[in-house]
Amino acid sequence: MKKIHMICMALLSLTVLSALEISHMEPPNWWAGMQRDTVNILVYGNDFSGWEAEVGSGCAKLLHADVYPNSQFYALTLKIKKAGECPIVFTNSITGEKIEEVFPVYKKSRHSIQSIDASDVVYLLMPDRFADGDEENNIVPGHQDPLRRKHKWGRRGGDLQGVIDHLDYLEELGVTVLWMTPVYENNYINCYHGYTPTNTYAVDPFLGTLDTYKDLVESCHARGIKIIQDHIVNHLSPSHPIAQNPPSPEWINGSIDSHENCNYRIMDITDIYATPEQRAFPTTGWFAGYLADMNMKHPAVVDYWINHAIWWVETLGLDGIREDTYAYSDLEGLSRWAKEIKREYPELFIVGEIMDFDCTRLAYYFNTSQDNYLSSIADFGFSSLIYQLIVEDLPLSEFYRGIANDFIYRDPNMMLTFMDNHDMGRFFSSVNGNVSDYLNAFTLIFGMRGIPQIYYGNEIGMSGGHDPENRNEFPGGFSYTDHNAFEVLGRTLEENLIFDQFKAFTAIRKDHPGLFTATMIHNLQKDVYLVYRYDDKTKTGLLIAYNRSKKYRQVSFRRCVQEKYSHIEKIKAPLSGEINIDLDVGTISLPGKETVMLLLK
Repeated sequence: MKKIHMICMALLSLTVLSALEISHMEPPNWWAGMQRDTVNILVYGNDFSGWEAEVGSGCAKLLHADVYPNSQFYALTLKIKKAGECPIVFTNSITGEKIEEVFPVYKKSRHSIQSIDASDVVYLLMPDRFADGDEENNIVPGHQDPLRRKHKWGRRGGDLQGVIDHLDYLEELGVTVLWMTPVYENNYINCYHGYTPTNTYAVDPFLGTLDTYKDLVESCHARGIKIIQDHIVNHLSPSHPIAQNPPSPEWINGSIDSHENCNYRIMDITDIYATPEQRAFPTTGWFAGYLADMNMKHPAVVDYWINHAIWWVETLGLDGIREDTYAYSDLEGLSRWAKEIKREYPELFIVGEIMDFDCTRLAYYFNTSQDNYLSSIADFGFSSLIYQLIVEDLPLSEFYRGIANDFIYRDPNMMLTFMDNHDMGRFFSSVNGNVSDYLNAFTLIFGMRGIPQIYYGNEIGMSGGHDPENRNEFPGGFSYTDHNAFEVLGRTLEENLIFDQFKAFTAIRKDHPGLFTATMIHNLQKDVYLVYRYDDKTKTGLLIAYNRSKKYRQVSFRRCVQEKYSHIEKIKAPLSGEINIDLDVGTISLPGKETVMLLLK
């Protein structure tokens, strides 16, 4: 009886060992002909203990195979040789049982990345709050975060099809780059915004499918609109398998049960006198107190995110990446991440989000000595200066001095400039709906150095406080709203006034790109701030003036404008009062608290 019991136990052990179930691999495929021809694959399963992998074709050579300390994950490293189906055979070392998974290797696409520079205009939207183009995906059975239109943190039903349906609107507005908040699967609570990813290789089912995403990118490119993907290496949802039980302890800083919360003190990172513990704390704490912090000091994690970014760029034909919460990850790991992506795609635009309104701290991440391979950073400092000038009546001399400090940046003209975004209160509310003040700020945004970014609804003067009031539905994007701002007849007179001005701002950049890739000259006289830009190829100039005083002011623009012109085109005129400009004498007069933008020919 004892012998029979031992045999039964042995058979039971063999049965347990052989019951391997593989759910998926990340990345799910690769390409032949890539610069990055060696790819690390993370295989997800129930238990890889006692299993060994080998490659069964000439598509790739197996360089490394091993079970992670957490046996639910398996590590593979393949040297890609040619396109085809690459069978990966897992063999149980005790029973001899074999399980085969196919890893597809495709031919590298020939899409060319469209470069992004200071002549572009970026449009930021949140798909869930922009437009609902497919009501059939508004119900996803079993999802933790269902449609809740009356809840302030609830989903509204906007999706990728809704964006596709309104590309005519974006084309009419004149934007040249589309940036959407993350579209990855977010099967968590209150996660309509996309920053709580549970599967970073899948499109959120409320937003559509991978094919819908591909259709969107192709439709945008057909219209001359480039695509930036919102990307996150800093954190994952606490319900993501890697957060729940990582491949090895080094993958996550802390654990769900024991971790530090991020203190958001970027100044501790940039402070050369801070203790090592102070400097490390913001990059190891969990964002928002619950999002699992990825350890970008660990080489395997850096490789994981390199492959992830390249996979999305190659799969969709992306033109850029906006890296979320950039400051809260290890800078050395981030630099290697961006370097490898740029090695594959030298023209790819990578913009880092460092949400700090202090210019000197921003410059820490974007100066000539910081070789982190960023193309741009989000310029919260510039936004703050304009906010203080327009809303808080900052002395013009202080504003001028702030702009004069641009030498601290690697390339000020490549920085992303804006007045508000999904993490800030809407600027139209900040000026209490004063259209003149509102357009004064955007005249500076569109005329001065940098790449302007429009937050959806800026172009019609959408209002709202901080999150979530700054994330309301775009009027006309949902069947339950009567107001349709996508169409000229559906907009109010005020909305059309603002929309038409934004169209004029984008048109001048599209028609005269050389004016905005060139440097600018600024000058301060008698409460009037002047900015001049000159395109040597077309011999055209752009003159921007802001009168901070409440009275008419006449100033000379000869200190910054040396060229002679005979024709003036008004791109932005005062909403009240007139301007007078004498090209021969070189003077301009304009009303108080007003701006102008003039094309000089």
